[in-house]
Amino acid sequence: MKTELDSKDIQILSLLLNNARLSNKEIATKVKIAQSSTHDRIKKLIQKGYLKGAFAHIDNKKLGLNIEVMLAIKLNKQHRSIIADFKEKASQFPGVIQLFHMAGNNDFILHIGVKDSDELRGFILDRLSTLDYIQSTETTMVLHNERVHNMLY
Repeated sequence: MKTELDSKDIQILSLLLNNARLSNKEIATKVKIAQSSTHDRIKKLIQKGYLKGAFAHIDNKKLGLNIEVMLAIKLNKQHRSIIADFKEKASQFPGVIQLFHMAGNNDFILHIGVKDSDELRGFILDRLSTLDYIQSTETTMVLHNERVHNMLY
């Protein structure tokens, strides 16, 4: 992996990936550099596009989203306008956790959370099936979802 990042930058990214709420002081202590250096490095990581935002990890079950599924979606046409329309609409559907535009057998994968099977059926029938460019869907239930942060060395 060729990168312009040094080991301190990678340590900072790794810390923020696991807890975006760490203070500048906490990061500086863990990386063993001055707080001012930490601040400057984080600012540069943002400017260069390495850090795109900070996200909260929400417990879906506490929100009543007891079932998570991956919905594989095939489109009947591959046009930029259709892809853009689907991305726009799907990202607005309640319950969508993540949207993936795919290469391969499926065009999209939607990771969604619903309270029960009735809500899942409604999601498919009342939202997805109203889009005439959807050819088919395939639903796979998520048994366990865990964020793993092993992408940085």
